[in-house]
Amino acid sequence: MLFLSSEFIVFFAVVFVLYWAMERVSATAQNLVLLAGGLFFYGWADLRFLALLTLSAATNYGLGLAIEDTKSEPRRRVWFWFGMVFNFGLLAYFKYFGFFYDSFVDLLNQFGGHSEHLSLKIALPLGISFFTFQVAGYLIDVFNGGIEVCRKPVHFFTYVFHFPKLLSGPVERAQAFLPRLTLVRAFDRALVTDGARQILWGIFAKAVIADNLAPLVDRVHADIPGSGGSTLLLAAPLYLIQLFADFSGYSNMAIGTSKMLGIPLAINFRGPLFVANISEFWRKWHISLTSWMMDYVFTPISFLLRDKGRVGMVIAIFITFLAVGIWHGANWTFMAFGLVQGVYFLPLVLSGKVNVTSRKDRWWQQVPAMLGMFVLMSLTFVLMRATDLSAAWMYMQGIPNASLFETPDIDIWTIFIPLFVFVGMEWYTRGMDHALQTWATERHWFFRWTSYGLLITLILLSMSTQEAGFIYFQF
Repeated sequence: MLFLSSEFIVFFAVVFVLYWAMERVSATAQNLVLLAGGLFFYGWADLRFLALLTLSAATNYGLGLAIEDTKSEPRRRVWFWFGMVFNFGLLAYFKYFGFFYDSFVDLLNQFGGHSEHLSLKIALPLGISFFTFQVAGYLIDVFNGGIEVCRKPVHFFTYVFHFPKLLSGPVERAQAFLPRLTLVRAFDRALVTDGARQILWGIFAKAVIADNLAPLVDRVHADIPGSGGSTLLLAAPLYLIQLFADFSGYSNMAIGTSKMLGIPLAINFRGPLFVANISEFWRKWHISLTSWMMDYVFTPISFLLRDKGRVGMVIAIFITFLAVGIWHGANWTFMAFGLVQGVYFLPLVLSGKVNVTSRKDRWWQQVPAMLGMFVLMSLTFVLMRATDLSAAWMYMQGIPNASLFETPDIDIWTIFIPLFVFVGMEWYTRGMDHALQTWATERHWFFRWTSYGLLITLILLSMSTQEAGFIYFQF
């Protein structure tokens, strides 16, 4: 049940009406509507694993209580580490076991072994990476005293199964979400309207930009040897824009949908294509994941290695971004992607400028650096798109040759106007939560509604005839 499907529109309309009808009853009644909607939504998407995620949620609810109520510190640690092993063990089995088993067999055969690959067809539960990080973060916060344990099962299950964020995030923190469930959410017309605007921009990004760039990029990656250098060079930034439009589009639809239910979610993107250094990029790209990694991976490791100085920070950064790469999937390309990010951070770490930020009042001076970062990240994200390391290497080798100066074999003109509108709006509103955020307060009503009409027209004219899934569903 994708956000753009007719089934979802009907589903959300029913949830929306029932949810706000419960405003006069109680917060619990509103939560029950959300919980029932979340269970139905996930069951529709992947009924096979609904019981698994429900059992996992129940286990984490119980573990949170056990950690909080146990007085003995050693026993608290036992409950905590059991929770970590349980959650990441499930994730490792479903997402990584087959890959690492095959890699181990290949390694044995390299040294003269005669092992055979088993047909391990382990299905991947939708959203398990996002689900795991949310419940693991909850247990960490309960253990460290950063959040009060949730004692109401309806509240906890509503947090876990909140359908807008269930399949592809954002990775919502419990301390931000759970307190909202204790009080009745009053209907806020301004918030609902802003949510609708955010959904509109998300639909435009996904259906018009990402889905129409996808076949152009896919055709190049399907025939890397037959693609000229200029074609490969152009396809790289097009994929970065496609991925950004796809995932930010999903995030905006998810956040906007949740806003319409009175529950804002964490922002996931803030103009990551227009940054001057790698540190800014990761503060603006997939923010909910990056902040999770910083708080629960980088900070503890850097604290443990605090006596090592900058060497300790380098180690912490490499481990953190290796984890970021592995989070995206079971492939050596993702691990290489993470390690490369660590390499990019080295100059900032060694110069003591990890948290450097560009000056907003002199953005024009940053344009060369922004263009350089855009090209660098475009080429780096080839690792995210390539099927394996050899394909990525073939891609990079294919760029610097005589065909680099030929006309690219990509018909970009069919989507040029929508692409220009998308990139221009993202640039102009790069510091905002979404591109249409200030349209209600800073624009005359005629200009505002004309803009909405133009966006809807572009959506209707440019929308791909074939409904495409979201890229981050595979992560």
